[in-house]
Amino acid sequence: MGSKTESKRWMLESIEIDRMRGVPVNDEPKATLPPKEPGVASIKRSASNIGASLRRTASSALRKSGILSSKPPLPKMERTASSASRGLKSLRFLDRTMTGKEMDAWRSIERRFDQFAVHERLPKEKFGICIGLGDSKEFAGEIFHAIARRKNISPANGITKDELKLFWEDMTKQDLDSRLGIFFDMCDKNGDGRLSEFEVREVIELSASANKLTNLKQHAAVYAALIMEELDPDHLGYIGVGIYAKTLVSNFVTVWQLETLLFLVLQLWQLETLLRGMVNNEDQTTKLDEKTHNLTNAMIPRRYRTPVTKFLTLSVEYINENWRRIWVIALWLAVNFVLFFWKFKEFEKSPLFKISSYCVCLAKATAETLKFNMALILLPVCRRTLTKLRSSFLGTFIPFDDNISFHKTIALAIVIGTVAHTLAHVLCNIPLLSSCPEGKFMLFAGPLFHYRQPTYWFFMRSIVGVTGILMILIMAFSFTLATHHLRKNVIKLPGVFHRLAGFNAFWYAHHLLALAYLLCFLHGYFLIFEKPWYAKTTWMYLIGPVLFYATERFFTKNQERFHRVDVIKAIIYTGNVLALYMSKPLGFKYESGMYLFVKCPDLSKFEWHPFSITSAPGDNTLSVHIRTVGDWTTELKNLFAKGL
Repeated sequence: MGSKTESKRWMLESIEIDRMRGVPVNDEPKATLPPKEPGVASIKRSASNIGASLRRTASSALRKSGILSSKPPLPKMERTASSASRGLKSLRFLDRTMTGKEMDAWRSIERRFDQFAVHERLPKEKFGICIGLGDSKEFAGEIFHAIARRKNISPANGITKDELKLFWEDMTKQDLDSRLGIFFDMCDKNGDGRLSEFEVREVIELSASANKLTNLKQHAAVYAALIMEELDPDHLGYIGVGIYAKTLVSNFVTVWQLETLLFLVLQLWQLETLLRGMVNNEDQTTKLDEKTHNLTNAMIPRRYRTPVTKFLTLSVEYINENWRRIWVIALWLAVNFVLFFWKFKEFEKSPLFKISSYCVCLAKATAETLKFNMALILLPVCRRTLTKLRSSFLGTFIPFDDNISFHKTIALAIVIGTVAHTLAHVLCNIPLLSSCPEGKFMLFAGPLFHYRQPTYWFFMRSIVGVTGILMILIMAFSFTLATHHLRKNVIKLPGVFHRLAGFNAFWYAHHLLALAYLLCFLHGYFLIFEKPWYAKTTWMYLIGPVLFYATERFFTKNQERFHRVDVIKAIIYTGNVLALYMSKPLGFKYESGMYLFVKCPDLSKFEWHPFSITSAPGDNTLSVHIRTVGDWTTELKNLFAKGL
C-alpha cells in the first residue's frame, strides 16, 4: 500500500460483509465429528503416526500366546454379545441393519436393475451403482467376483435379477461367518484356497482406496508382510484356508476397512483370545492376562520394546528429521564455547587474576560470547537476503525457514550471557578490586589504573558502568515485551498498561534496541583498562552485521514505491476474517504457498506484517485473508468496516 498521503489511491470499489451461517466465530475452529455407527467403537486415529515405523515382527510371541500353537483347533463356538463380537459384526458390505423393511430396499434395487440391465442381465460395471456402492466401483467389483465364485456363477455376461437377489442377500446377512467368507474370497481371487502376500496386499489397498485411507494404502505392503509372517510361519508363501486363518485375515481387513488400523487390530486379537479362553476355562484369568500381554508385545515393533532400543530408535528418527537444525545449532554452540574458553584462559594469565580470581575470567569470557551473539542475532532478520538464499543450494543445508526460531534462541543466549556478565562484575569482580589491600593492588593492578585504586562507585559512574546499566534496562524492556504472552496480547494488563501488550508494543520496543547497539559500541570502546583502538574488538564484531542490516532496511524502504497497490475489494467474513483483493504490481511474481508483507500507512508508517497469498499465481489480482487476532489486524478490520 502507498504512503499515507496517497491513501486516496486505495479507495474501494466495493466492500461487503458476508453473513455466513454456521461458521464458528471463536478463534478455535470446531471439528465436526461424523455420527457413530451402531456397534463400532470410537478409537483415536493415532495408529497412523506409527504406521511408517511398523516392521515385521517375529511370530514367537504369538505362538507363546496360543494363537499359532500346534494344538488342535478349537471347536466352533457361538460368539457371545461382547465387545469383540460387536467389533467383528462391524464388517458389513452395505451400510444397513435389519429393520423389517428389507423388501422396500430390494424394490429400490429392482428398479435400478430394470434401469441398467441389458437383455435382462446386469453388467459388472453397473453392479456397484445398483447395489448401493456407486462411490466404490472397484470395491464393488471385487465383491461381485467373490460372491460369483462362491455361487459358481459365471459373471462374464452379467447376472440375472434372481442372481442379483442372491448377491444382495449374502451381502446383507447378519451371520458373521458369511461376511468373513466373502472377505476371504475377495483375497483369494484365483480360488485355489490359498492367499498369497500379493493377494492380501491387493485387498488391503482396495479397501483403503474405497474408504479414502491414504496412509493405510501407502503402507499396505508392510501390513501384508506382517500378516504373512504371522500366518505363514513355515514360509510356504501362502496362507491356507483353515478356519482360523480366514478369521484372522478377515479381522485385519475389518480393522482397516473401518479406519482403526493397527490399534484396533490389536484390540480385536486380544478380545478374540479372551473369548476363546472364556469358552475353554473361565477361571483361567491369569493365563488370559499372559496371552493378552504377549499379544501386545508381539504387535509392538521389536525396536520399541525396551527403553534403550526405543530411545535409540526415536533418537535416530529425530536426527533424520532435524539434521539441518541440529548441525546449525551445534556449530553455533561450538563457536560460543570456543570463544568462551579462549577468553577464559587468556585472563587466567592476566595480573588481575591474582586479585579477582575466576570472577574476571567469567566476566570477560561471557562478554566475548555477547559480542558474537549481538552481531549474529541481526542476520536471521534480514528478510530480503534470506529470501534469495532460501532458493539457492544453501537451502539444502541451512533451514532458512527457521530464522525466527534461531533469532529467539540467540536472544535467550544473550539474556543468559548478560546476566552472568553483570553479576560477575557487580557482585564479584568490582568488589574485589575496590576492597583489595593497597599493596597487593598496586603490585598486580597498579599499572592498569595509573596506580590509583578505584572505589566501587568509580566503576559504576564511569562510561562503562553507565552504558552497561542503560543497555540492561533497554534490553530487559524489549525482551520482556517480546515474550509470547505479551506479544500475543494473552495477558490483559490493567489501565494504561494495556498498551504494553500486543504486537505494536513489541515492534516499537524492539526498535529501541538500535540505541542499545549504540551503547554497546560505547561500552566496548571506552574501557576501564586503556587499549589502542585496534585492540578493542567490540566494534569489529558489530560493524559488519549492523551495516548489513541497515543497508537491507534502506533498500526495503526504497523499494516500497515499486510495490504500491490499490485495494479493489474488501470482504469481512463472519468469524473475524478480512479478505483483501488488491491490484498486482507490475512484474510481481510468486508461487503457490508463498506469503507477502503488508503495510497500511493509515495505521502505521513502519509496520509490515506477513500473510499467506490466497490468490492463484495466474490471477490478475492479489488476495490475502487476514484473521483479526491482534491489535494491528483488529484496527485494519475496523478501518475497512467504516467504509460500510
